[in-house]
Amino acid sequence: MLTALRRASLVLGTGFVLFFFSETVFWALWRPGEAMSGRILAWLLYSLIGYLTMALIGYCRVNDSWALVLAGAFFGWIDEGVFAMTVFGDPSMPFPFTIAWTALAWHGPISLVLGWYWLGLALRKNGPGATLALSLGAGLFWGAWGFGWLAETPPVRATPTMFLLHSVVATGCLALGHLAIAAGRLESFRPSRAGVALASAVVMGFFVLVTAQRIAIAPLVMLPLMGVLALALARYRKGRDERSVFASFAAPIQRKNLCALPVLPLTASAVYAVSIRTLPPIRAVNGALAVVTSVGGLALFLVALVRTFRRRTDAATAGV
Repeated sequence: MLTALRRASLVLGTGFVLFFFSETVFWALWRPGEAMSGRILAWLLYSLIGYLTMALIGYCRVNDSWALVLAGAFFGWIDEGVFAMTVFGDPSMPFPFTIAWTALAWHGPISLVLGWYWLGLALRKNGPGATLALSLGAGLFWGAWGFGWLAETPPVRATPTMFLLHSVVATGCLALGHLAIAAGRLESFRPSRAGVALASAVVMGFFVLVTAQRIAIAPLVMLPLMGVLALALARYRKGRDERSVFASFAAPIQRKNLCALPVLPLTASAVYAVSIRTLPPIRAVNGALAVVTSVGGLALFLVALVRTFRRRTDAATAGV
């Protein structure tokens, strides 16, 4: 029973951390007509994808940030290519640019690497400096991104007070998510074959019965993308010991670092409040951030691929 509770804590905690950065920060504020049930369903979906992503990280013995970028691509393409279906084109951005936006631009580097891994490590450090830095950077981004939604048609906005309330409550839940991961003992995570099979069946079933039926090119796009990832991560795994990034989560979360986390919503709220009071709606804000993150995310992914294949080639040459 205790093992099952720990597993549930780990999976749901990971799911919420990924949901927070992928959905809460992306949509920036509580939208008119948004229902709590929708957020709960999204959290459960991210928990399922997060479970598969953790299984991939553990199986491939991912133990550095560059390889985690590849795992982030898996997470992002499952989310946006199977369920959201935006990989194949979106009103805001045409295909093939949507291969990078938002999977490589947001889900991988921001949600998985920064929000799940780097912030998880920062919360376990002896001093609050790393948590403060990440919270400040994420808060600046969140506030600017939230202000950019005012330029939509119709505009999506909230009062500074409502933005502050929403961001503070959501960040409090983010802290609980990381505490749930710690309680679930990520460092000892070993996915069960039945769990991986069931989660994979859900993803594959949805892709075959829904995604591929709605979008004819979906298999032609997703199979090569996943094939490249499978080849790269298989090469990365060869010759590595059993260690993965999970071992970095063995240390306990420090209370003083949790006390630094409110810098995130307070910074975001300050940027949002100052922006809407002093600036007109500027459509270019979110457009520029989308371009920067897309180009940056694609560049990180390509560098991670090159590093993976070069490392294996260099190792083989050294062996000769």
